[in-house]
Amino acid sequence: MAVGVRVIYEPIGLVTGGISGFAIVVESWTAEVLPEGVPVWLTTAVINIPIFVLGAFVKGKGYIIRSFFAFLIFTAGLFLIPNMTVAEDDFLMAAVCGGVLNGAGLGIVMMTMSSTGGTDLLGVIIRHFKPEYSVATIIFFIDAVIVIFGAAEFGIRKALYAIIAVYITSKVMDGVAAGVRYSRMLLIITDKADVIFSELMKNINRGITDIPVKGVYSGRNKHMIMCIMSKKECIKAIRIVNRIDEKAFVVITDAREVLGEGFLRTSNYPD
Repeated sequence: MAVGVRVIYEPIGLVTGGISGFAIVVESWTAEVLPEGVPVWLTTAVINIPIFVLGAFVKGKGYIIRSFFAFLIFTAGLFLIPNMTVAEDDFLMAAVCGGVLNGAGLGIVMMTMSSTGGTDLLGVIIRHFKPEYSVATIIFFIDAVIVIFGAAEFGIRKALYAIIAVYITSKVMDGVAAGVRYSRMLLIITDKADVIFSELMKNINRGITDIPVKGVYSGRNKHMIMCIMSKKECIKAIRIVNRIDEKAFVVITDAREVLGEGFLRTSNYPD
């Protein structure tokens, strides 16, 4: 994330949201008063202090300690990484590359149920009170306000590219954060359920649910097997089903998040 800010966003004045994005605006505002303006790392550090204080009341000690550690690393990166540009006037490349870097960084941090402070911590705090909204959605709207400040300072053209970067960031972050909980659900309709039950239980250590079903066209009673498993286990399960009953009807769908025994514990589900 620090690389994305220092090497891509800051040199060309691309404000994509976040406290670091607002810090880029502050740097430009103060450039006439101070040589080169207030450093991005300093503004980022100062604004994050009250956010961490609020977060301590909402999220608890463990979360805040992890997040504060990540925040220190991020701030140190902003301080140590030299200000240089690899995008220059190619704003589309800057939006794509910066969005991927920031989204991947945020996603990795979210996987540890932590934060780097700033708008992502603020997003987690808001989601605590409004769980119907995802963290990515909340951050998107907060960042939109900051992008408006950027548009006022650096122009509407850069702001439009910044919106692209914000969108990419939110999508990459969601994908990375949810990736470790991504599973497959198998629905298997078969006449040889007992044999398939036995083989799946023997070869794949996952819970299996038997659901009685009836074919409307044939009028025959059958069994539908439901099982949640990883992608690798899914491939193995399909081979087992094909070996036992080639006429089995199988539906494979993505289970984006799975809670319970063998998967993520409900008590550990991110707030």
